[in-house]
Amino acid sequence: MSFPQKVLFIGATGYIGGTVLGKLLQHPRVTNLHVTAFVRDPAKAEKLEAFGVTPVIGDNSKLELLEALAQDADVVFSVANSDDVPAVKAALAGAKKRFESTGRPTTFIHTSGAGIIADCTVNGAHHDSPIFDDLDETQMATISPMQLHRPVDLELLDADDQGYIKSYIIVPTTVWGIPSGPLLDAGIQKWQNGILNFLVPASVARGQGGMVGEGRNVWNNVEVNELADLYILLYNAIMANEETAHGRVGLYFAENGAYELSEMSAVIARVLFEHGKGGSPIPTSFTAEEVEKMGLIAMLIASNAKCTASRARALGWRPTKSTREMLDCVRGGDDKTCWSRAQHLMETVWRSRTP
Repeated sequence: MSFPQKVLFIGATGYIGGTVLGKLLQHPRVTNLHVTAFVRDPAKAEKLEAFGVTPVIGDNSKLELLEALAQDADVVFSVANSDDVPAVKAALAGAKKRFESTGRPTTFIHTSGAGIIADCTVNGAHHDSPIFDDLDETQMATISPMQLHRPVDLELLDADDQGYIKSYIIVPTTVWGIPSGPLLDAGIQKWQNGILNFLVPASVARGQGGMVGEGRNVWNNVEVNELADLYILLYNAIMANEETAHGRVGLYFAENGAYELSEMSAVIARVLFEHGKGGSPIPTSFTAEEVEKMGLIAMLIASNAKCTASRARALGWRPTKSTREMLDCVRGGDDKTCWSRAQHLMETVWRSRTP
């Protein structure tokens, strides 16, 4: 892949996106990259300029602007909304125009999610759903077009089939941990952990750590900084013109361990109990009314989404932080940064519910 390169980054201020962009800005060849970030917040846009990033203020509803930005990009990092079909169509329209004028396909590195394999019939009752292996092309081809995130993925795969992009789809599982890097320090990116945002408010509201059903369902997990390493590793392989799978075989799971929902809920229940905000250190099942109020989130956190990141590991990705570290991070453990941020989230929720 030739240099210099024009990079369009979508999701620069997000939990995952900011972590990826921070690592990209530390790349050995960053002086050969012209990075444009599509951001909503003018204050954060101004801060990004100090890092050599060209900010463009707008959101995914600005479809013509998004199309124009993609038309001018050699590489697109899409690390934002994985369910916004109009936005991805706009970006692809720009990539197609670029191809028609230059003959060069756009490299499109997109973030999907393990919802593409979630078995939402489980309701927390068991962990017997299949394990998906991203090197098993026959199995991966069975993923239903009706799965969460799949409509956006299919737009990208169709565009890859037509040849005007090369799509590389990273599929994170439960992402945990606290990002590190200059964008976090500058107050540009979000630090919140997604699973805590789902489970903590619901547990605080009822005064008791909760789970859906028996909490026997299983998800994999990946630490956010190690997830960001995968993006850079993949990008480097593409830059080096290595034989890197793309299109319908170019899906890359990101996982390093698995956990039952009951394990996470038990940690939250104990922390709430120890702080006088929960009635028991043992989690209980959410009621039918609580589950209904949570909506799609309850269905998702009660599902099985089991996978193996064989393709990422074949690239040389070597994550080290697994389930034990994830649970330690929430309960306190040795990582005081994780704990202080988790505690801050809980305390923020508590304050918001104090009369």
